[in-house]
Amino acid sequence: MVLVMQTDALFWGPLVFEGIDDMEVEAVTATFGTVEVVARGRAGGASCPDCGRSSGRVHDRYQRRLRDLPLADQGFVIRLTVRRFICGSASCPRWTFAEPFSRLTVPHSRFTTRLNRALERVGARLGWAGRRSAGGPARLRRGTDDLVAQGHGTARSAVQYSAGAGR
Repeated sequence: MVLVMQTDALFWGPLVFEGIDDMEVEAVTATFGTVEVVARGRAGGASCPDCGRSSGRVHDRYQRRLRDLPLADQGFVIRLTVRRFICGSASCPRWTFAEPFSRLTVPHSRFTTRLNRALERVGARLGWAGRRSAGGPARLRRGTDDLVAQGHGTARSAVQYSAGAGR
């Protein structure tokens, strides 16, 4: 039997999205083992990453599912509704672009920025030294898939377990 509990979304906004003003929590669902926050962007529009022109014309919407750091030993997931905007510039090569959430995550990531940071720290503690960029300092690549690709199969399970991502 699974118990589903709806909780107050107003409480969760500042907790989950501290310092991110353009996010709105629509609902929070807590089941045994997982807390899911349903959120969307609150901004009226966004700027095209190619030409910089601002647009408020929405072409489409889609959902991203982001894992976040565990909360009180519970898995934590953000179901984020992302809008695709139409770029209105005739000279721009880009027809549509996704709403950016740069303070929450990076494009195409399945994890929040703060979970990625935790995964990097765990990966570093497990002995993965990272790689050198062109003349720059050693940097860790993002995500557990990169650790596995580098031959750290045991690192994946340890990272997922310690970050609560394996749920």
